[in-house]
Amino acid sequence: MKKLLMLVISGIMVMAVSGLIFIGCTKEGPQGPAGAAGTNGKDANATCTLCHNFGDTVIVKIFQYDASKHASASTIVEAARSGCSGCHSHEGFLEKLQTHSTVTAVYNDAAPINCRTCHTIHSTYTTADWALRDISPVALYIDTTTTIDLTVSIPGGSPDGTSNLCGKCHQARKTSPWITNPKGTDSLSVSSNRWGPHHGPQFLMLAGKGAFETGASAFGITKHKEVATCRNCHMGPAQGEAVGGHTLWMTSTETNDNVAACKVCHSSIGTTFDFNGKQTEIEGLYETLKVKLAQKNVLDTNTMLLKGVSSSKPKKFTQIQLAVYWNFCMVDADRSMGIHNYVYIRDMLNSGITYMNSLP
Repeated sequence: MKKLLMLVISGIMVMAVSGLIFIGCTKEGPQGPAGAAGTNGKDANATCTLCHNFGDTVIVKIFQYDASKHASASTIVEAARSGCSGCHSHEGFLEKLQTHSTVTAVYNDAAPINCRTCHTIHSTYTTADWALRDISPVALYIDTTTTIDLTVSIPGGSPDGTSNLCGKCHQARKTSPWITNPKGTDSLSVSSNRWGPHHGPQFLMLAGKGAFETGASAFGITKHKEVATCRNCHMGPAQGEAVGGHTLWMTSTETNDNVAACKVCHSSIGTTFDFNGKQTEIEGLYETLKVKLAQKNVLDTNTMLLKGVSSSKPKKFTQIQLAVYWNFCMVDADRSMGIHNYVYIRDMLNSGITYMNSLP
């Protein structure tokens, strides 16, 4: 009985001591010294809230970007290919900016294009972190010895080179076999039906570069590249998450064409991008050339790829046939139907149609 009593008393004493220790450990101590000054002499809280204040401006940009094609990560699977990850993943793009190579590492666990891909976030911990990573002139995939600078001098403002960031990816890629004489009738053997400029050549189209001249005259260009940037148009006045702003969309089923940015120069544009019927004209030329390429067994209109070509069954085409097909693919992948560079695109299509009409 005494032993039992002693055990109970010991247990009570242990609980009491434990309680005192717990109270002593959880009691708030004296205030420590002030932390080191943050950016611009401000404390860390003030520094972080320069951007992380979740004011309306930040929320709107996040809201809009989430509706963009870039944010959808619909092509992130391509990050698992060394020749694709440089544009199809955040990690690959940053690597490409450092190495200036078209071949980057394979990223199986890749992030999609996001805020940090384009902006220098968490470099200075100020609002300067919203600056774009790289707006230097663009080295071309199809000719690495050539660079294009689409910096625009805006009256009353500083030069705007933001299109160059877009151009790091939105250009044609080189393919094999390569065309060395776009007017030549000698044959090249092609073993992939995906031969061509690939998708997204908008930067080249705006610059008036990348097409093969197959006719007697050089292709003309419009002045868009001298007065407009990708940002001016694709990030023009927004309408929710439908068009403009960080959505980068120019048209939607809800709002139709976002002509607000166009009106800065084209005050009489109306409500669609078909200014003076130019888009209708280009669409007509595009359809005409598509039919002619299909009739000559160059284009498969079901897949929009080269017809009758595979790795096990190579097919020969003349250099001029491939040049016309390349130009057609440039227009198809550009998707602006003349907006980016009406004269250049018109001349590309007309030159192709003229050649195809000359064939038996």
